[in-house]
Amino acid sequence: MSPDALAGLRDYHLPEPMPWWPPAPGWWLLALGAALLALLLWLRHRRRRAQARAPLLALRELARLRERWQRDGDDTAFVRELAQLIRRYAISRWPADDAAGLTGADWRGYLAQKCADAPAPVRAALDGALGEAVTRWPYQPSPAQTSTELDPADLAESAAALLRHGAAGTTGTRA
Repeated sequence: MSPDALAGLRDYHLPEPMPWWPPAPGWWLLALGAALLALLLWLRHRRRRAQARAPLLALRELARLRERWQRDGDDTAFVRELAQLIRRYAISRWPADDAAGLTGADWRGYLAQKCADAPAPVRAALDGALGEAVTRWPYQPSPAQTSTELDPADLAESAAALLRHGAAGTTGTRA
């Protein structure tokens, strides 16, 4: 070999530094995954917050119903609105369940299942007058005249106990 053959070689050189933008595809995937995780966590937090607020809002609505009943004295309207309130409460408290379509004994059983860990007076009310008030009485022409058990003040107290039990966070929520 002649020394002239090596004379044409250049000295070693470092490659150009990597630009910081645009990032490599792996960083894009990581950023997308982090954004999706943040969105899912935010949606979960929002759902749990709404479920936690449901009993408090229902208690406020129950207070309005009581005031209207004391002002008007219409037992039938009170029972119907109370049944609607309990159903709306259950739908907002446990949105993953199919509570909206339940009627009669199925609806009553659903409430009993969700309140299985409730205090004894709440469970007794669901087995008695409150259970009748949410399953049967709203669909009768005049529940105040057809039932001797109907006492709107007791129903309101039972419903308030049920809702306070939900506000305490001890009802079976699905995470």
